[in-house]
Amino acid sequence: MDGIPLRAGCSILAAACVLAVALSAPARAADPSIALILGVKGSPFDDALACGALDAAKKLGLHVDLFAPDHFTGESQAPVVDAVTARKPTITIISPADAYGVTRPLKQMAERGTKIITVDTVVADPSFVASDVITSNTDGGKTAATAMIEAIGGKGPVLVITNPPGSVAQDERAKGFEEGLKSAPGVTYLGPQYQNDDPQKAAEIVTSTLAAHPDLAGIFATNDQGAIGAITGLRQAGAIGRVKLVAYDSAAAEVNAFKNNQISVLIAQDPKREGEMSVEIAKKILDGQSVEKQVLADTVPIMSGDTAKADRYEYKSDCSLSY
Repeated sequence: MDGIPLRAGCSILAAACVLAVALSAPARAADPSIALILGVKGSPFDDALACGALDAAKKLGLHVDLFAPDHFTGESQAPVVDAVTARKPTITIISPADAYGVTRPLKQMAERGTKIITVDTVVADPSFVASDVITSNTDGGKTAATAMIEAIGGKGPVLVITNPPGSVAQDERAKGFEEGLKSAPGVTYLGPQYQNDDPQKAAEIVTSTLAAHPDLAGIFATNDQGAIGAITGLRQAGAIGRVKLVAYDSAAAEVNAFKNNQISVLIAQDPKREGEMSVEIAKKILDGQSVEKQVLADTVPIMSGDTAKADRYEYKSDCSLSY
């Protein structure tokens, strides 16, 4: 064996050579991971948003993992954020259930290197967020106020049914509605009452308010669960049609109620497009491109009788979702 170069030994110790080459080869970078954390499981809005995100991911050659709490609260969503943090995703897209309840765990996730995109609503401290995909909820609330004033002839008491303070989107809708009512001095604003995403609670609010204010003229519900509960309460009180209902969102139950003249006006979003936009932004981040800090999605008022538009913007889950 004298005089044989060391490299020739590879023909004798082939396995060892292969191992040495493998160890010396540069490691292949792991595929980027994208997590989408929804506000809550089973919400028509969130389901449509998820389908939009999955559609965009498929077109762009990306993969998105879905996560969601069982209840629409920051307290329920925070542990989900912690679990996703442990997975160390490259990018997390989240629809925050509470502006304050998930800020801390999301900030910790960002500090570990994950890029954060919020969709539909924002967090209290957006300094660590790469981009927000939102609608102008304040403007949506003002649009609802204009529709309400017209529906009730510019006079009478009106009520807002919304979630407890903390959901920035719904807080802004209620605020915009209150501001919009100032143009109608004949309207008495009874203020907000809180249903915590519970239709039964919303129904109870309606019946108790009608007992105290039998001349109630209108109700503004800031989301689909409030609207569905409000319809139940109005039906129980025999006030369907007499009390005008303006509702945010366009879930299937709301669209059906709209077609049956139980809801006067819908203020719809396009959650599927919001999901698509959030993944498109994620792709730009992965490609090293700059992204806008805030991207606005459309809000669409659907006036009485416009069933075609109601069908167009109905929140639909047209894909298979797996958590």
